[in-house]
Amino acid sequence: MVPADLQIALAAHKHFLEGRPNGQRLSMRGAMLTGTDLERQRLSMAMLAGADLSRSRMMRSFLDGADLFGANLTGVDLTEATMIGADLRGANLAKARMQGANLERADLRAGQLVTWVSARQISRSQSADLAGADLRNAKFGAADLSFANLSNANFKGADFQSATLFAANLNGADLSGANFGRARLKGALLNNCKVEGADFRGADLRQAELRNVDLSAAKIEGAQLPEDDGKAQREPLPPELRQHLGHHAEWIQTNGETGARLDQAKMVLHGINLAGLDLSGACFSQSDLTLSDLADAKLCLVQFDGARLGRVRLTGADLSGANLAGAVLDMANLAAAKLGPMALVTPDGKPAGRDWPVDLRGASLRGADLRSADLRQAKLDGANFEGANLGGADLRGVDMSKVNVKGASLNGTLFDPS
Repeated sequence: MVPADLQIALAAHKHFLEGRPNGQRLSMRGAMLTGTDLERQRLSMAMLAGADLSRSRMMRSFLDGADLFGANLTGVDLTEATMIGADLRGANLAKARMQGANLERADLRAGQLVTWVSARQISRSQSADLAGADLRNAKFGAADLSFANLSNANFKGADFQSATLFAANLNGADLSGANFGRARLKGALLNNCKVEGADFRGADLRQAELRNVDLSAAKIEGAQLPEDDGKAQREPLPPELRQHLGHHAEWIQTNGETGARLDQAKMVLHGINLAGLDLSGACFSQSDLTLSDLADAKLCLVQFDGARLGRVRLTGADLSGANLAGAVLDMANLAAAKLGPMALVTPDGKPAGRDWPVDLRGASLRGADLRSADLRQAKLDGANFEGANLGGADLRGVDMSKVNVKGASLNGTLFDPS
């Protein structure tokens, strides 16, 4: 049964979607709608954040672009529903029936939930929960399920092409026949998963946990596997750090409105794998990241001042505007890294008309590989490049008068005309 007031709201929402007079977008944030029959209803763009829709019937309903942030959808029947581009951050979909549902481009990342207790604001992060859900043949193309709980769910024949599942928990899930082509599964938990006939071609599975998983039954051509970086035995990311990374991703996504900046100052992070992540604006001041992997990571404006980065892999990383003053990067690999200026913007996203250069003053890069690196306008006073390879590097706009390049390879290095 659909309550009378909800029927009226649904009719007005239908007019809203059709652009007809007297239309009004459905807004029932936090509403108690447990067990409601919403089969085949047109709920696209509806505002249902925090609503309790548990055990409701929503088969073949249309929820494209709907706001379901933090909603309770436990035990809901969403068979063949469309939820393209829906906001499901922090939503609880445990044991939901979603066979054949379309969640392409949906946002299922952790959500930052705020509650008030005794006049005190309490903020907590809550991952989207699809544990034990039936998602056979569901579509997740280009969806973001970072940090989501997908444990023991049934994903037989599901489509995850180009989806992001960074650090997601898929332990015990049935992935038989699922398509993870070009999906990003770095740091994901896939222990005890069934993968018969699954397609992981071109997927990023670096640092994923795959205990008791027989990949010989899956297609893995072109996939980046945990052993590809030679660190198969390395411990996975600590749970607390995984949580902090999720908060940082949200901080970036919302321009600082929610989430929290990653602050790992003065931490010991030996051999950690953060390759390919967007860590822009994070703080690693005076931290020890010796032998860590940050290849292809986005590290714009990151604070590495005084950090120990010996033998770190930074190939292709974007360090535009980063602070590396006094950092130790001896024998680090910075081939093709971007260490040029960062173009600053105003709060509304418009160019501020000035750049922020990389600061390498007093840094040690002895024996480092900087081939083809972009170091334009970098501050290098007191930097030590002794024995480094600067072949093909771009050092235009740099004052080299107080830089040590003794024994460095400068073949093809670009300098300002003398």
